[in-house]
Amino acid sequence: MLRGAGYRVPTALHVNGYLTVNGAKMSKSRGTFIQARTYLDAGLEPEYLRYYFASMLGPAPTDVDLDLGAFEERVNSHLVGKWVNIASRTAGFVYQHLDGRLAETLGLQEAELWRVLVSHFDNVPALYAEGEFAEITRNFVLMADLVNGYIADRQPWKIAKDESRRAELHQICTIALSAFRLLAAWIKPILPATVASAEEFLAKPIADFSVATTPLLGHRINAFTPLLGRVDRKQVETMVATSTESLQPAASAAEPKARPMNDSPASASSNSDSAGPGAASVGPGSFISIDDFARLDLRIGTVLACEFVEGSDKLLRFELDVGEMGKRQIFSGIRAAYAEPDKLVGRRVVFIANLAPRKMRFGVSEGMILSAGSDGADLFLLDADAGAKPGMPVR
Repeated sequence: MLRGAGYRVPTALHVNGYLTVNGAKMSKSRGTFIQARTYLDAGLEPEYLRYYFASMLGPAPTDVDLDLGAFEERVNSHLVGKWVNIASRTAGFVYQHLDGRLAETLGLQEAELWRVLVSHFDNVPALYAEGEFAEITRNFVLMADLVNGYIADRQPWKIAKDESRRAELHQICTIALSAFRLLAAWIKPILPATVASAEEFLAKPIADFSVATTPLLGHRINAFTPLLGRVDRKQVETMVATSTESLQPAASAAEPKARPMNDSPASASSNSDSAGPGAASVGPGSFISIDDFARLDLRIGTVLACEFVEGSDKLLRFELDVGEMGKRQIFSGIRAAYAEPDKLVGRRVVFIANLAPRKMRFGVSEGMILSAGSDGADLFLLDADAGAKPGMPVR
């Protein structure tokens, strides 16, 4: 079709695998079936995600895992803490002490640093052509570390206090901002909008890779303004919570309401916050059909972590390994029965996997762990035989 329409046939196609979130398939119940609008509404920049994905991608069609903790760390450390930090540590001195203009030449130490940077930069265009995006970002971080090490060693903030050392300060700022521009060219295909802001600050466009290999000598720059903000963990938590919440009305509308087991007032209040885990005794008229029971998805989970919940005298927070379903966080009101929750780590428990997630002030609870007993200290977790594996259905 392309040939018939007069277009060139692609020489190569870069194809990636599936996307997982936090090591598991995207899940509506865990709030990791994340929509683009939810991501943006949480105040997260699109280019944060572009950089994270690039740091994971290569030419092979392998799956990519969006680890939300690693996402936060890479944006805050790689982009803000390493790259943007180079400009934020030096640009102010250029305006305060050097009339906004960079030095006309580089000293011996600075010229050698520049040679090393450019030697690593030379293969960047080829890496882009080959789809080696993760390799590009790895080298980008290594070179940013090299420049930050130079700045830390020279300590321009101390030199700036001594007027007799203005020439030294000029050299430091010139090589630092030239390196900042070279690194901007390094990742311009990944972060086009952010690099456009950097070009405006540097008053020098980066038309192609080659122009960045010339240092900014005798060049006047504009005042520096912050280019990127850090990812706040609360933004990520809001995104996950909103993804979970947005599914609740749809789930309620899609599923018919369960037939009540008992029409008594006591049964009607069983879902209230004050209700304990003990159920009312079964009496006449309390039977359910096999279809009702079949709606429950009972599974085995292995306790990875268990701890007291600060601010609650009833709850324990469980983190469960549930096999292919990933991990689940569940809050259970059995604190009175287990004074040493850390000793529950490794236990196999039974939980309801398809209970609608519930947003609490401590976090989102993604199921219900089953216990035997009445209430308070008289509760006992249900255990499973040694052969049971995480995620196995209970039949």
